[in-house]
Amino acid sequence: MALSKSSRCISAMLLALCATALPAPATTAQAATIKWASQEDAATMDPHAFNHGMTLTVLQHIYEGLVRRDAESRIEPALATSWTNPSPTVWRFKLREGVTFHDGTPFGVEDVVFSLKRAMAPGSDMKVFTASLTDVVAGAEANTVELRTSSPNPALLQSLPELRIMSKAWAERHGATAPADFKKNAENFATRSANGTGPFRLVERQPDIRTVLQAYQGWWDKAPRSVTEATLVKIGADATRVAALLSGEVDFAYPVPIQDIDRVNASGKAKVLQGTEVRAMFLAMDLHRDELLYSDVKGRNPFKDARVRQAIYQVIDVEAINARLMRNTAKPIGEVLPSDINSFDNALNRREFKFDPAAARKLIEEAGYPKGFQITLDCPNDRYINAERVCQALAAMLARIEIRASVNAIPSSKFFAKIGARDTSLCFFGYGPSDFDAYNPLNVIVQTPDKGGAGQWNVGNYSNAEVDAAINRVKDEPDALRRQAAVSQALTIHKREIGHIPLYQPGITWGARTGVETAVQNDNRVNLRFFTVK
Repeated sequence: MALSKSSRCISAMLLALCATALPAPATTAQAATIKWASQEDAATMDPHAFNHGMTLTVLQHIYEGLVRRDAESRIEPALATSWTNPSPTVWRFKLREGVTFHDGTPFGVEDVVFSLKRAMAPGSDMKVFTASLTDVVAGAEANTVELRTSSPNPALLQSLPELRIMSKAWAERHGATAPADFKKNAENFATRSANGTGPFRLVERQPDIRTVLQAYQGWWDKAPRSVTEATLVKIGADATRVAALLSGEVDFAYPVPIQDIDRVNASGKAKVLQGTEVRAMFLAMDLHRDELLYSDVKGRNPFKDARVRQAIYQVIDVEAINARLMRNTAKPIGEVLPSDINSFDNALNRREFKFDPAAARKLIEEAGYPKGFQITLDCPNDRYINAERVCQALAAMLARIEIRASVNAIPSSKFFAKIGARDTSLCFFGYGPSDFDAYNPLNVIVQTPDKGGAGQWNVGNYSNAEVDAAINRVKDEPDALRRQAAVSQALTIHKREIGHIPLYQPGITWGARTGVETAVQNDNRVNLRFFTVK
């Protein structure tokens, strides 16, 4: 079994060797104030409340972890300058000295202990990144912390950039010691305010309108930043966002609709930066309830019948979606994991069933639904490229087997709160593991939901004890080959049972005006540290 390729220092044997030196400061950057537009906004400023791409995109500028990722997504030091793994279940970090929070208070051991325990607490949506973490304590040596795990965790170091450090004193002073559970619409002072150690401080926050970040002059990293102030504005309408880019109203905009790529590139005023995102798009079905919330079928749940699930799979023409809606920028996939992440066997990424409407029609009839049924398809309209159009196309394809899908396209802030509460029967969304490790999506999307935090976004409540056991082995297994075998076992069963309907891995389309350059991040997170402005 071949190991998946990666340049991110994510092999278990190499984790302790990833403490590389910080890159040399850029010398061509010019100080600039920029305005950038996105189709969605961050949902909260609480760094432990919501594992959500745009939220984490904004927060990575304000808060930092013990380690961070460079422009090539490799691990490098941040609030920790070095680390060792003295035993399989102990990680020891030497903290950076002279660091201050944006309010001027010093950063120290107590902030790390507090923050990591906060990320482990009830209400945190970041528990996938604290997997196997049992305790965080001050080290025996000055200015050190120890992270203790229940078993060896080969992905721990890769998870730490997502576990951002807050000021313990600030959180206590403002009543924000516990995460504000986004799925329960909870709020606290940290929901709209922030106080980190990162390169930018929050100076204005108007949710769904504008967020202003200003370079923090007391930042420990002295590398020059081209961007000194950035204003993020939400522009949900694709045409308006592109018009703002081409008119010079904004300096950067994403995503650029695929149909506008050629127009932007030919404008002479802006260009489109492209890549492939580490994210899987799929359909999740309610596999738990005896009667669906949003269907005309009464007294039973058609999704509990594997023939119905296979019929949906086989009536969806993913290649047509890619060619007609995504202009061949997407990559059809066979699982809910994107390719080229640690411990994933790419051979499993082939699609399980071929597109075959006739076979799908036969299956739906055999399952006892010759006239089909009505269902509501929940879909975000401001989160993914062409999401609403894809959902409309999916509804048209389902109609071939008389499944009448009514598309409920809503803003992502409402969409994620809705599906996070399991208030859905069928939904379209995607997930990308920001730590580039297979355990992350397996735990978040596939594992049975439990009080320990597993299955955070397993919104259809797929459950299989054998799959759960394999996923737990993925978490604990330090041997790379045995770990990948456990991933493959979990995915093979999940594919056979059609726990989700996999669709595609999307492309990245960032629009930048002429003179603005940045490294495209394959997690689709804009990072102002990597911008240069001429």
